[in-house]
Amino acid sequence: MIENKTILIVDDEFQMRTLLSIYLKDEGFDLFEASTGKEAITKIRNNPDNYDLIILDIMMPDLDGFEVCKIVREYSTIPILMLSARKALEDRVDGLNLGADDYLTKPFEPEELIARVKALLRRVTTIEAKKDEVKLAFEDGLSIYYENRSVYVNNELVELTAKEFELLYKLALNPQRVYTRDDLLYLIWGEDYVGAQRTVDSHMKNIRSKLYAAGPKK
Repeated sequence: MIENKTILIVDDEFQMRTLLSIYLKDEGFDLFEASTGKEAITKIRNNPDNYDLIILDIMMPDLDGFEVCKIVREYSTIPILMLSARKALEDRVDGLNLGADDYLTKPFEPEELIARVKALLRRVTTIEAKKDEVKLAFEDGLSIYYENRSVYVNNELVELTAKEFELLYKLALNPQRVYTRDDLLYLIWGEDYVGAQRTVDSHMKNIRSKLYAAGPKK
């Protein structure tokens, strides 16, 4: 059940942390807080398995959300929902390119926040619930293991976020099928997703870059 999941709220504004806590406690989530980017990094590094989701503000004084996301992605695939009052498309794209799984602009309605949090947790829960290992192997050295969500290129591990893995796995399962952006948004992000279609483009760019980096070196 996703209601028993643990969420780390990272925001330098006390009022925002309090507001988020009020919204999410009513949904049955266990909550922890960090008021700075450095505090968040320390908590995640010390106990990476304690959190099922990170809600991460971008505008913070010590380490901003972009830097925190980048650092976390070096060693963890914990789903990250970024929050920001900045509505520029470039900011959303930057966040997704760094490994965030979703992006929500302030101000937002409580219902949308809760829907996005639950959608992210549902997808991770669905993947983790599958018990039989499925391996997809390809002639170009790509191997995908469903059970532990790992991807290898020529036996080199490729670190993907939860969303990137789901997207790659879906495409690998049906290599002859042509998917539209709307198809992938529905299949990977869910029918309750609210956001830009370029989310798909950003994730595909990340996947290609990571797979290419792990490929044969010239």
